[in-house]
Amino acid sequence: MLKKIEKSRLLLDKYVTKLRCPICHSSFSLDNNALICKNHHTYNLSKKGTVNFLSTPADTEHYTRKMFEPRRRLIQGGMYRGLTSLIQRFLLGNSLLDVGTGEGSFLNQLVFDGPKFGFDIAKDGIEMATEFDMNCFLSLADLTNLPYADESTSTILNILTPSNYSEFKRVLQTDGRLIKVIPGKFYLQELREAYGLAYYHNNSAVLSRFAKEFPNFLQKEIYYEFKIPEKLSEDFLDMSPLEWSVSGDLKERIKKNPPHTATIHLQVLITNNTKK
Repeated sequence: MLKKIEKSRLLLDKYVTKLRCPICHSSFSLDNNALICKNHHTYNLSKKGTVNFLSTPADTEHYTRKMFEPRRRLIQGGMYRGLTSLIQRFLLGNSLLDVGTGEGSFLNQLVFDGPKFGFDIAKDGIEMATEFDMNCFLSLADLTNLPYADESTSTILNILTPSNYSEFKRVLQTDGRLIKVIPGKFYLQELREAYGLAYYHNNSAVLSRFAKEFPNFLQKEIYYEFKIPEKLSEDFLDMSPLEWSVSGDLKERIKKNPPHTATIHLQVLITNNTKK
């Protein structure tokens, strides 16, 4: 069985032209276990086959295993099955880039013939994503300076994470597809109510910005209630950044009578990158 670093090296040997140096934007070549650009900027593969392209420290404080592990168990428990089923129908072309891949569960669940690329700023997330056996190159990277070549990607996923539309347009192939997922009004309303936060989520600013960048887009709505298995009830309380602002005392009280359902209300925005 190949080691993780060997799998990454084989994938990069075939698809290294899809990457570019985040410092000087020149192309890479693969030299053993290192990516080296024409100006000799060098990025080494870790033992797990990942690369750190960040110029600043990775996030090790907020997005950690403490949040990613509960989220993974809920995803694997079927909480987002309706979302992944819809996304699967709209995947396009020969390469898939997951922006803000987190711990990799969504990327792992999607069936795709070509190579997968996933990145995040969260060190724990990328390390957890390497636990999946998928044909994927994983890295720590900056959303505002993607280490991907111009027109290198046929589909970009942007699931419940920030966007950088100028970079998306740059790396998408002509008629490449962007699939962006944003929370709907009632998304996780049970968790918001339990934590004493605003009951409704307002996505109007995000939706307006997307429409300005991509006037001709398709909008799909997902709405269903997921019955939370009893063994995952505490995971539901820990799976979201909403938990960060909640006191320990309040969380302990909620654990005695946690929510039994989760409203999955999402807007899926789909557009093709038609070049002018």
